[in-house]
Amino acid sequence: MQSTSRIQPPPLSFSLLFCVLLSGLFAWQPGVCLALERNTVFLPFKINAPDAANVAGAADRVLSQEAMAKGMKMVPRAQAEKLVDYSGPWPPAASVLTKVAESAGTDYVVVGSLNKLGNRISVDCAIVDVLTPQAPYSAFREADSLEGLEKVTGEVVGTMLAYSNRGATVASITPEGNERIDAGAILQKISTKPGDLYDPTTLREDLKAVFAMGYFDNVEIEAKESEGGKNVVFRVKEKPLIGSVVIVGAEEIKEEDVRDAASITANAILNPAKVNEAVQKIKELYKSKGYYNTEVGAKISYPADANAEVRFDIQEGEKITIEKIAFTGNTSFDEDELEDAIQTGTHSWWHSWLTDAGVLKMEVLKQDAERISTFYQNQGFLEAKVGEPIVEQKDDELYVTFPIEEGPRYQVGTVDIEGDLIKSKEELVDLLKIREEEYLNRQVLRDDVTRLTDLYAEQGYAFAEINPKVNKSDAAKRVDVLLHVDKGAMAYINRVEIQGNTRTRDNVIRRDLKVQEGGRFDSKAIRTSTQKLNRLGFFEEVNVTPKPTLIENQMDILVDVKEKSTGQFSIGAGYSSSENVLFMGEISEDNIFGTGNKLSLAASTSSKSTKYNMNFTNPRLYDSQVSGSIDLFNWEREYDDFTKDSTGSTLRLGHPLFEEWRIYYGYTISDTDITDIDDDVSEYIKRSADIHLTSMAELSLVRDTRDKIFSPTKGSRNSISVDYAGGPLGGDAQFTKVEGASSWYFPLFWSTVFHVKGAAGQAFENEDGKLPVYEHFFLGGMNSIRGFDSASISPRDPKTDDKIGGDKMWYGTVSIIFPLVKDLGMDGEIFHDFGNVYDVDDNWDFSDYKKTAGVGILWASPLGPLRLAWGFNLDKQDDEDSSNWDFSMGGTF
Repeated sequence: MQSTSRIQPPPLSFSLLFCVLLSGLFAWQPGVCLALERNTVFLPFKINAPDAANVAGAADRVLSQEAMAKGMKMVPRAQAEKLVDYSGPWPPAASVLTKVAESAGTDYVVVGSLNKLGNRISVDCAIVDVLTPQAPYSAFREADSLEGLEKVTGEVVGTMLAYSNRGATVASITPEGNERIDAGAILQKISTKPGDLYDPTTLREDLKAVFAMGYFDNVEIEAKESEGGKNVVFRVKEKPLIGSVVIVGAEEIKEEDVRDAASITANAILNPAKVNEAVQKIKELYKSKGYYNTEVGAKISYPADANAEVRFDIQEGEKITIEKIAFTGNTSFDEDELEDAIQTGTHSWWHSWLTDAGVLKMEVLKQDAERISTFYQNQGFLEAKVGEPIVEQKDDELYVTFPIEEGPRYQVGTVDIEGDLIKSKEELVDLLKIREEEYLNRQVLRDDVTRLTDLYAEQGYAFAEINPKVNKSDAAKRVDVLLHVDKGAMAYINRVEIQGNTRTRDNVIRRDLKVQEGGRFDSKAIRTSTQKLNRLGFFEEVNVTPKPTLIENQMDILVDVKEKSTGQFSIGAGYSSSENVLFMGEISEDNIFGTGNKLSLAASTSSKSTKYNMNFTNPRLYDSQVSGSIDLFNWEREYDDFTKDSTGSTLRLGHPLFEEWRIYYGYTISDTDITDIDDDVSEYIKRSADIHLTSMAELSLVRDTRDKIFSPTKGSRNSISVDYAGGPLGGDAQFTKVEGASSWYFPLFWSTVFHVKGAAGQAFENEDGKLPVYEHFFLGGMNSIRGFDSASISPRDPKTDDKIGGDKMWYGTVSIIFPLVKDLGMDGEIFHDFGNVYDVDDNWDFSDYKKTAGVGILWASPLGPLRLAWGFNLDKQDDEDSSNWDFSMGGTF
């Protein structure tokens, strides 16, 4: 036998019919009989007899008794006649029986008729499972007279219950009709499992859960009888695919942004619930941009049988922005001071087009209330309260009001410290900035606690606790502050663990760590270690963090790094009247085989010059603090009146001197030939042709505390160097050359950085005519005075007008560096460069100098550091360009 139920929920809700049809629960087996009986109700028999009234009384009495004997019930005839038309067709329609079940609160209805023909009687009954009412099970019994009514009725009731015992177990659960939705996804929504009791109530909930997935137009349940129980089939009809998504009316916001917000795409299964969610998301997008009165509607149409079209109709309202922000209850601070403490701002034509200024964002507004409260707390108003912001709309403008209760203001009274003091009380109290505040400032107090905690951590007390106690005097409006110190146990470093270094060797990392296994814990050493590892340039991320161990006074130090590409190439191009087109390039590997050593090859070429340079650097010889490097070079340059060709090598050693200063020792030997000399060339050049061998020693001091090499935000680089050629070192050149430079970076507001740099140098002849012209100073270009061509700033020979360089130079830079596109790591720069080079026969003259101003871009691009600068000559001479571009770019591999 097979029973089928086709249940077609309407789009938004189930009708009463479907809810009742699925409301049954029937499970007949030992131990569950009572559950079955309580869910079965009998309707009084329809009587077909000449003396119907007398027969009805007897039949009702017997049926009620038999039902009650088995724990069931019969609907009283008077009540049944209100639910069922006993004069109409029999048995009643399924919809009528569902009303009976609903009225009785059951899932099974037994309906039957009693026929009397002469003395002979017959009873014809059917038990209707309201889950599958189209296929009821029936039973028929006869008796010779009315005296046999009790026996016949009892047999019918037993037969009904015996039938109900069949198929009480679910044999299988199977989805059918699904083509795009995975069967597993449907089965996850069905709580009924094979082997469970056949439970129509649970199946009703399962059907609702499958339908609620939103991917089906119709869900039907079909129950098939088998020897193993009921095979339950969930037959689904999938919704169509979305063929296209049409957006109409999006003008103020890009259609692409609207689509991203809606998250409804073509070729996805149509889900009306998600379409409704998309409407709300689009509205939220418009609200975030200030269009609060925007209306969004969604329409689903079916231009083709298989695909649906989703159309979003947008009626953009006028942009509503914040016109005024007001405060009530503020007597100690004016509105300007309070507005500085919050993020929400009013609309202004001159900057709102760049930012979201003036757009109401409720989450930010609530945070602003907290910011105002914090502002008052930091000004001594310990009991200040800020209420919920009030937002009012008037026409196309918003007005925001913050209600404030200031309360009393408390001054700072006595400040003291007690507990475990590692220094004298006077020294520790002097470190507290809260003493300098007139009114109690909670932020300053928190900073003081942090400062003391760091001080103790630097001395090995990693578990020190600083607890501030604030004693408030309401009468004096004064607060006394007492800091209690519990230094805890001295902490030591157990192990230093390194992880994440897939390429860089452990010793390269360990040699830059300022923490040691077995040593005392030192928070300053941890910070310094992090800075030093970051400065190596080998890692994208460096985290040096302490980690508790099972031993109370010991901690492990975890060094977690993330490797990055350390191979680099840099390219550059430029143009000048002397070089024409110039190309530059460098290939380098800063971490060869993970050893921390660097190898690079640089080259530049133009129509006038060619330069090659190979460098090898070991920054830590034998893991010591001594660095070593060697350079091999070949430089050739064609000048207007001669050609210069140099080949040589440089050896350098360096080591720390004191604090952040390092000292470097160098020795260079080179052989230079000057050929193709014109007869009318400058005498400086002719003398240089006789200088071939240069044997030169170098001594330099360098201090570099910049937080990063490219586009730093803080720190400085200072250097001074002395070169000495000739004398006891031999060679043809005889000179001394001194150079110094100082570059500083100061962080300012809004993530801007103020940069100032100064540099100067002078060369001395140790023997007349032994200072080669190529050792003179030349300025101009990206690394000195932007706006001038490279090496174009130079004194000229008064007789030949050749550029011969100078023996004295200085230059400076003042600039502001600011975020241009912060997420891309792109900074902008406004600069002013100035300086000059002076002839051998001239004195220093700081009133005579070149000066430029311009703008630039600094970008840590995916291809490597990029610099672009345009400088304008502020004091153009006849033989000078009015402006000039400079460009360089690097990359990683």
